[in-house]
Amino acid sequence: MGDTFQTIVDRDASPRDAVRLARTVVDWLVAEGIVLAGAEPGWALGDHPAHPPGPHWHKAVRDARWGAPEGVAVYTEHHVFWSNFHDLGTAAPVTCPRCGRGADESLFSAAADRWHETGEADVDCPACAETVPLPAWNWADDHLAFVHLGFEFWNWPWLSDDFRARVAEFLPGHRTAFLPGKV
Repeated sequence: MGDTFQTIVDRDASPRDAVRLARTVVDWLVAEGIVLAGAEPGWALGDHPAHPPGPHWHKAVRDARWGAPEGVAVYTEHHVFWSNFHDLGTAAPVTCPRCGRGADESLFSAAADRWHETGEADVDCPACAETVPLPAWNWADDHLAFVHLGFEFWNWPWLSDDFRARVAEFLPGHRTAFLPGKV
């Protein structure tokens, strides 16, 4: 069996903006009754506090018949999010945002370690030789995200496209990504 997660991330939120943007989204989720206001441990995998589902959690999902949701964990510090629901197919797994050329994922190992430790890392593009911040790189099927803001929904039925679009409206001008997975 296992636990599922669906994460909506803001790929452009700065460390300075993450808390303010998170508060805006959480305030809306609470006002809509999708989650409860107080985040508590035990509502997500691990010790990270999460907001329990509210009385109207069903407004966020495609079909409320398929599950009983747990919490929504909100991350506002540098974090690496991942999805294991992706298909790399024939596309390059990661592309440079400056030149659009693909790069081998092995190029990012040391940068990913730096990001995990410090929240900052750059990678030189092997095609255009530009130095590009790690969060700016485009990962195929959004299977990795190096960000400062993420909303992780634990064991919720599949989030609706309309709900995900509405969350993105609270992050104006920012690129968002959706990373589902199972552990």
